[in-house]
Amino acid sequence: MVRKYPDLGPEEIAERMRAEVPSGGDDEETRRIIDQVVARLPRRGAGADLIRDASRSPSAWVLVAANLLPLYGVLAWQWPVFPLLVLFWLENVLIGALNALRMLCADPSDLALWGGKLFMVPFFVVHYGMFTAIHGVFVFGLFGTREYDKLVRGLWTLDALWQAALEFDLALPIAALAASHLFSFIWNYLYRGEFRRAALTELMQQPYGRVVVLHLTILLGGFAAMLLGSPLWALLLLIGLKIALDLKAHLKEHRPLPA
Repeated sequence: MVRKYPDLGPEEIAERMRAEVPSGGDDEETRRIIDQVVARLPRRGAGADLIRDASRSPSAWVLVAANLLPLYGVLAWQWPVFPLLVLFWLENVLIGALNALRMLCADPSDLALWGGKLFMVPFFVVHYGMFTAIHGVFVFGLFGTREYDKLVRGLWTLDALWQAALEFDLALPIAALAASHLFSFIWNYLYRGEFRRAALTELMQQPYGRVVVLHLTILLGGFAAMLLGSPLWALLLLIGLKIALDLKAHLKEHRPLPA
């Protein structure tokens, strides 16, 4: 089986085997045989699976490419840790905006679902907006200079963001990250039809998991890098960690179709 499907993992091979059985592999005996065959297949490492899945996903390539611009900022523009964290925080805002759009586009043919959207989409916008605003206050307050402290008024962080964008030339990296997530929305959600099986409750919760897992790690790494004086190796490690976690979360959310 591995020779027949060299690029597929055990679970994908099982799906192919079921598809090749005339009965569709639905009877108990067929499922048992397929499970026994798959159990004997060699398992690949998580890293190999990640690379294989990423190679099949155009949106994953775009995501990695967009995340390489902060790397250029560190190497060519000598960015410290602060603009990296501002950029990663703003990415959360972009993700929230697109997630609200995903909620609106979820299964549009279901008229009854629109009643839920009228409540859940505004609720998500307000709740997630406050969540990311508080996150932004922490980023500017803990990692920025006193100048940025003066620009943050309550939960209002746009003035501080504008100042950071001008100071560190963030326009191109911001545009690249926005284009990456917009491409993923068009490619995965619309073109590949994810919107047809999307559930509002799952969509509403989805961005929070990414923020908690990814950005808690990034913030802790940012603290460590700042305490060390933002050495190049620490910033490169931080960017590499962010790309790896981002890619893993992206592929889990948008599993590539078997070739």
